[in-house]
Amino acid sequence: MKLTETRTLAQRLAEGRLAVPEALRYATQLAEALRKLHDTGRWHGALSPASLGIHANSIELIAPPNGFSRMVTPYTAPEVVQGSPADKTSDIFAFGAMVFEMMTGRRAFDGDSRAALAAQITKGATPSSGSPAVDRLIGPCLAKSPDARTPRLQKLLLDLKLLSVAARRAGQAAPNSLPREGASPDAALAREEMQQLEAKLAARLQLHERTIAEMHRTAADSVSNLRLQMDALNGNVAIGRTSPLETLDDSAVGAIQARIDRGFEVLNARLTTIERTVEEMRRKSVQFEHNIAADLVDIEHGLKVQSAAIESTRTAMSQTDDLVERVVETLESLQASVLDQDGAPVEHATFAIH
Repeated sequence: MKLTETRTLAQRLAEGRLAVPEALRYATQLAEALRKLHDTGRWHGALSPASLGIHANSIELIAPPNGFSRMVTPYTAPEVVQGSPADKTSDIFAFGAMVFEMMTGRRAFDGDSRAALAAQITKGATPSSGSPAVDRLIGPCLAKSPDARTPRLQKLLLDLKLLSVAARRAGQAAPNSLPREGASPDAALAREEMQQLEAKLAARLQLHERTIAEMHRTAADSVSNLRLQMDALNGNVAIGRTSPLETLDDSAVGAIQARIDRGFEVLNARLTTIERTVEEMRRKSVQFEHNIAADLVDIEHGLKVQSAAIESTRTAMSQTDDLVERVVETLESLQASVLDQDGAPVEHATFAIH
């Protein structure tokens, strides 16, 4: 298929930034096309938006013109810029650079001259798209070292599918948007974690209440047993006073009576201690419940404040994105006007890779 018969991704990008669903669809199709090509042991070697044909909302790889693979473009891998031959990993780099441009509307690497462009590609920092989710996808693709890049297209395809799902969910609240750090999906995650924390605290509180109740029952049983023992002892004393004690002298009776009195004193002391312990446990239990309730109120208040800050940040970022998009569109319009004055670019014929 000739280039003149096919609309290219470069032409589409010249019209402005792609919508998120459109960009993700083209990125997924490009990753699938590269996967099939790499599975045959081949690679493209000179990927760029001009080498991607768009037909009926799908894309196809177009072979580069003769000598194009030796040119330095914003999509050329650093090792190829430095003279190494192109391979599968250089295709991965070009893939990341093109996905970055599709998602942001700007090039990942650019320069006013060939030397400036080469320096940006080989030494410049990996740019940020403004979306952590997108950066996690394309960051490994744009690594300077081929060994550090994502080695398999299958992983990129999986990441793209997950990102497409996240984008659809985010788009329900904010069309044409991606999940960002601090955006509403993170607020939902924070609220979910808050609910899990509340569930754990509730479970701990229930366990604490069961433990206290069990201790209360044990203490009550101990008191009851002591009272039964005291009643039995009193009964025995009453019997002893009417029969055996009559045969004893006064000193023996006094000794027995003193031992009985000491026994009662010990039992009363134990009862007092148990009752004091139970009361202290009850007081601590009430204080524990009060502290948990106060903590939950503080956490809920903090979550509301955080959610408000997150929403404010998301709104500011959205406004910034809109402003950047308008600036980019204005610059592209000016560039198009200049190109129209200088004359239309020459089109080259290329062929699709089968």
